Amino acid sequence: MVALLQYLSHIVIKQIARILFLAVGVSIAPQVHADLLFEGYSTVLLDGTHVGFVVQRFEFDNKKQEFVTTYYLKTNQVGGNITESLKARSSAALKPVSFQFTELIGEKSRTIDAQFKAENMTATIIAGGQRQVIQKKIPKGAFLASFLGYVMLQGREGIKKGVKYSYHAIAEEDASLYSGEAYIAGEETVNGISAFKILNTFKSAQFVSYCTYKGEVIATRSPVQKISTELVASVRDATVGLSLSSSTLTHLFGNVPVGAENPVSRRAVEPPVKPAPAPSNETPQLDTPKKQGIPGGTGIHLKGKPSEK
Repeated sequence: MVALLQYLSHIVIKQIARILFLAVGVSIAPQVHADLLFEGYSTVLLDGTHVGFVVQRFEFDNKKQEFVTTYYLKTNQVGGNITESLKARSSAALKPVSFQFTELIGEKSRTIDAQFKAENMTATIIAGGQRQVIQKKIPKGAFLASFLGYVMLQGREGIKKGVKYSYHAIAEEDASLYSGEAYIAGEETVNGISAFKILNTFKSAQFVSYCTYKGEVIATRSPVQKISTELVASVRDATVGLSLSSSTLTHLFGNVPVGAENPVSRRAVEPPVKPAPAPSNETPQLDTPKKQGIPGGTGIHLKGKPSEK
């Protein structure tokens, strides 16, 4: 169960498990001059029971011309008593730049600090008091697994029914390269939001994710293992029954995430729109402007156009 939890947290929202953030001495400065692309809290459910939460943020650093993702995950004892965090950076073209990963499972902690130069990765892993440095050659086109959604949006075919993406990605939780596949099976409505249904395979695990036309993951499902995640409208909905450390979140994110930059939160505060009455001799039609999918490179909305440096 723990392995699958770890896997889901990195790919959905996102991609579940891990962190002893302050104790391992990782120092991350607050982001400045950044466009916020996504920020939200999700519940982690095991067989329908709430066992944890994830808060995740995606942004674009205009000064460095880099995409940045940050997340924090926490589960209760039923969910494995796991705490985990990640700060990852990729270039405007989504080439890996760096990541810092930390975890705590019970009393066991582990950290990974990885840097990328050209097509080489150097990662320092500290676990159980032991320090290990590994170096790996990264093939052209490989990316950090947390950025899968944006890689698909920038892809030649974009996101539309029937498109299949086969790829190689670095799993941040073990600094290893794996092959994966994402197949866009169609469109469904999840909690009132129109979303693409994506069948995912990565690290020999399979699950379903649902994302909007902006690549925002609103839910994941792993029916066999009975694990799922749900994007929720508020911090309270995600963290009920679990402690939330403001100091830890501030140290990691630069502030305490509000979790309002996502479709679920926006839908919760927007007043309902009354549909115009349909002519009596016609059947009302739903407005689905994205019905044909999203062309490649059009789903990421930034104030400043990224340019590769």
